[in-house]
Amino acid sequence: MKKKLVSGLLVAAMSLSMLAGSIVSLADEATDAVLKDGDTTEILMVWPGSNASPASMQEVEDAMNELIAPVADAKIKLQIIEWGAYDDQINLMLSSGEKLDIFLGTSNIRERGQRGQLYDIAEDVQTYAPDAYAAMERYINACYFDGALYGLPIYRDMAAQAGLICRKDILDETGFTVDDVKTMDDVEKVIEKVHELHPEMYALIPSDLKSGCLLNYIKGQFDDISSGVGVAMDDDTSDGVTVVNIYDTDEYKEMAKVAYDWNQKGYFMPDSTTNTTPRQDILKANNAFGYFGNYHPGIVTQEVMNTGMDIVAMPITEKSLSTQSVNNIEWLVAAQTENPEKTLAVLNLLYSSADFQNLFRYGIEGKDYEVKDAEKGIAGYPEGVTSATVGWGNEMWLSGNASVGYAWETDPEDVFEKYSEFNDTATLSPLYGFIYDTSNVKNEITAISNVKDKYKAIIENGDADPETAVAEFNEELKAAGIDHIIEDVQAQADAWLAENK
Repeated sequence: MKKKLVSGLLVAAMSLSMLAGSIVSLADEATDAVLKDGDTTEILMVWPGSNASPASMQEVEDAMNELIAPVADAKIKLQIIEWGAYDDQINLMLSSGEKLDIFLGTSNIRERGQRGQLYDIAEDVQTYAPDAYAAMERYINACYFDGALYGLPIYRDMAAQAGLICRKDILDETGFTVDDVKTMDDVEKVIEKVHELHPEMYALIPSDLKSGCLLNYIKGQFDDISSGVGVAMDDDTSDGVTVVNIYDTDEYKEMAKVAYDWNQKGYFMPDSTTNTTPRQDILKANNAFGYFGNYHPGIVTQEVMNTGMDIVAMPITEKSLSTQSVNNIEWLVAAQTENPEKTLAVLNLLYSSADFQNLFRYGIEGKDYEVKDAEKGIAGYPEGVTSATVGWGNEMWLSGNASVGYAWETDPEDVFEKYSEFNDTATLSPLYGFIYDTSNVKNEITAISNVKDKYKAIIENGDADPETAVAEFNEELKAAGIDHIIEDVQAQADAWLAENK
């Protein structure tokens, strides 16, 4: 009797296993039928860069299409838009409905989604981009806006931290070393010496276009939830959190004073708030020492490849992880995509295929890069090739999932493990996972955006006397409705904390 029972259970288990296998097989067949339908779909992939027409563009595109062919009846078309025009051009493409499938989103993701300009991939992503979903699953919960998922986060420095990134040769001239620079007071000593040694050179330039040179001064100290409204990273959730206007904090006011002082002393690049030349090009032109910007484990390699110079980096601010620091940069799917399933299949390759990833990030093997150590997975420039002469190159932070590809020779061998450690050891925002519903304050957000455009950059560049400018900034923020946003965020945050204790 016992043998019959065991035998029966085995048969049942085998039947269930066969049934499950049949279901998976049918699902795979259904997926293949959608992707391999005999109709070749063009997938337009767009992102920003310093060079809109790199030499290897067509070769990279052709090589990618060879990898796509076995997966889907689709061909990729690559387009790079220069940084200064990127946001305006993407907005035009989205609003006009012209051809666009995948693009790098660096701002206004929620707002674009609310306008119906993005495709919600929530129901399709695990079917047509399962490897990409699995690779980024840990962070995907921070990327849902109002229940919709418009794209995938990127393997990069999810944590936010700022530091001094600069030319090593000039730092050596000052007599300071990397180990000497740990605080903003140390940064001031260095740039004071740089200004003395090289008055013809900008000691500091902005990290981003049309921004102030101290844009990142308070990075890591606040979770900027929406429109300058946020919480301090050290808030104790046991008694709730206190939502504040970040621009009315002591930390921001201190930054404004430092910016004004340094600008008056001539340490900043003039006209930074109207500058349209990327920092990489200013450095390459031998016009600057460095900038105060995002610090992460791969920053040195990133800027060495961007500038062709010997670069060093020193972390200065606190390191923290917030919802916004995860979801502020994503590969997004446009609402007008002709075939979202094939579009996701192509995106899946960017996150899972080493060959596809290496093509996107480094270009053509033997021409733009070569394998220096196959066993360790390390690549570098071929002999005689430099960042100035290479025909291709994309920074890690926009490359999808760089960890499936090669590390660069200037990085530590374990650079991808270091990225994981960088993110894992960051201070977690007390509201990590909370996504604010802005539907009650859309008018206020628009009004505040206009006020920020008027004041933020000039204050962070020291172009305005902080004694008056910061007060005027906050007065206009109040008039634009920032207190209403604070109240609304506070109510939603309190409710979210109550549900997630």
